[in-house]
Amino acid sequence: MHLTDPTRDAQLSQELEASQQAFSVFQQAYRDYSNKATLCQQQREAAEAAENSARGFREQARALLRELLGNPSKKMQELRAEERSAYTLAEDYRSFIEELEVERDEALLAMQEAGRTYTYKRASALSTYAEGLLDQALDEIEPLLKAMAMKVEVLNRQGRFANWRQQGFESAQDVVMANIHKRLEQRLYGYRLDHDADPVYQALPWEHGLNEAQQATPMEIKKQRDSLEQRRAALSA
Repeated sequence: MHLTDPTRDAQLSQELEASQQAFSVFQQAYRDYSNKATLCQQQREAAEAAENSARGFREQARALLRELLGNPSKKMQELRAEERSAYTLAEDYRSFIEELEVERDEALLAMQEAGRTYTYKRASALSTYAEGLLDQALDEIEPLLKAMAMKVEVLNRQGRFANWRQQGFESAQDVVMANIHKRLEQRLYGYRLDHDADPVYQALPWEHGLNEAQQATPMEIKKQRDSLEQRRAALSA
C-alpha cells in the first residue's frame, strides 16, 4: 500500500498498472526504432563503402591507362567491370535505404505515440499519488493547527493598537497564515525529492526517448503520418 486511504490507493494501483503496461509497449517500440535506425546506418555505410571502392577502381584504371599510353588491356577491362559492379552495388544499397528509412520513421512515429501514452498515464498516477500524500499530511496537521490557533489568540489579545493592525492585516488569522506561508515556502524551496527512495517513482521510470515523445504534438504526429503515407505510396508506385 502506497497511500493510507484505501480508495485512493486502489486508484493509484490501477494507474500504476496501466502505466507499467504502457511503458512496456514504449520499450518495445523504442527497441524496434533503435534496431531500424541502426540498420539504416549500416546500409548507408555499406553504400558509401561501395562507392569508395568504385572510385578506387576508377583511379586504378586511369593509372593503368596512363601507363599503357591509352592502349586498352584485359586488366583495364577488369577494372572497369569492377568499377561498374561497385557503383551498381552502391545504387542498390541506396535504393534499399529509402525503404529502410520509411520503416525507421514509421517505427519512430510508433515510439512517439507509445511514449506519449505512457507519459500521460504516468502523469495521472503521479497526480493521484501527490494528492494522496497531501491528504495524509493534512490528516496529521493537528499539532500545527493547535500552534496556529494559540498564535491567533495571542495576537488578538494585543488590542486594537497592535503592530499587525498597523501593518494592514485585517485579522490575526491573516497574520498567522502569512507567516506560515512564508516559512513553508522557504522550506519547500530547499527541499529535494528523493526519487530513488520513493517506490512510486521507481515504478514509473523515465528513459531515453520519452522527452522527444512528450514534446511531439498531435499536429506534428499527424503531419508525420501523412508524410509517411506519401513516401510509402511513392515507393510502391
